[in-house]
Amino acid sequence: MTTRSYELVDLAVEQATPVIERIANEVWQFAELSLQELRSAQLIMDILQEQGFTITSKGTAGVPTSFIAEYGSGTPILGLLIEYDALPGLGNEPVPYREPRKDQVTSGHGCGHNLLGAGSVGAAIALKNVVAEQKIPGTIRVYGCAAEETEGAKVYMAREGLFNDLDAVLHWHPTSSAEVSNYRSTAANSIKIEFYGKGAHAGGTPWLGRSAVHAAELFAHGINLMREHVEPTARLHYIYESAGLAPNVVPDYARLSLYVRDCDRAHVEASTAWVKQIAEGAALATQTSAKVLVYTGIYDLLPNSPLAERMQAHLEHIGIPVFSEEETSIRERTTAELRRGARGYGYRNAVSC
Repeated sequence: MTTRSYELVDLAVEQATPVIERIANEVWQFAELSLQELRSAQLIMDILQEQGFTITSKGTAGVPTSFIAEYGSGTPILGLLIEYDALPGLGNEPVPYREPRKDQVTSGHGCGHNLLGAGSVGAAIALKNVVAEQKIPGTIRVYGCAAEETEGAKVYMAREGLFNDLDAVLHWHPTSSAEVSNYRSTAANSIKIEFYGKGAHAGGTPWLGRSAVHAAELFAHGINLMREHVEPTARLHYIYESAGLAPNVVPDYARLSLYVRDCDRAHVEASTAWVKQIAEGAALATQTSAKVLVYTGIYDLLPNSPLAERMQAHLEHIGIPVFSEEETSIRERTTAELRRGARGYGYRNAVSC
């Protein structure tokens, strides 16, 4: 790029900054969970339309809160991916320490998807303005990738071939450093494991029942024993989504949600097969039945060195952000709070051991 080109882009980004800040703040305030991002998605679609984009698809790939917006025509076709869902249990006042939100909203943007969506939309708007002013041919396509914290709408978009005609696609994620990340991320499977037992009165006739929770506990124990024998690249993490309703009733149903991650699809598939065997074993041991559903999965992210090198050149031209004294103070207080919490956590665990 020439110096003049950089100046045009820098100016366009500055002009888009108020929109970026608006989206970041409002989507942070909404803090909507995956598949519930109705206001967040609508806000972004409204802003894109105001900026001259056309919404070409709503509820894209069967995901109600996903969408596609476009500007321009012809080739090249550049895609930009945006996300806007929050996580449960992370609602916090905008302060550099732990404090529940005063509006009682318990979800929050711990992964910064409010920033992710805002930044990518701002990039799309800035690029659109440069393209329009310079009469540059091509299409800018914005993908509203809902539910990224769970199954990820982009998985279903890819299955429907909605990225096939792109010449390039850009994406970013908030982190603690300004860098071009050109690495191979893990492949993953998202799995639901259900156990079906037989209800009975736990105090009166427990021998008539078969506990689905016992099966779930045995399954989780099997997963934890499995950890010793998987390669260091593997990650297995789960939660109990359903584990009975009352302790005086033998629970006839239990459900866990499990993520299996590893360096590539072959490793993930091998671990998933093992997971299914553990579920079957837990069901046999407790005289229950098991159902294992792999409801979504992804391949490992493939690095794109030429694109990363181009991005690195732009990053070096722009430089790292310059923070104000207020921002620096917040950063330092946040860091101190995190370190204090980490020390407390380690102490408590040392004592309990």
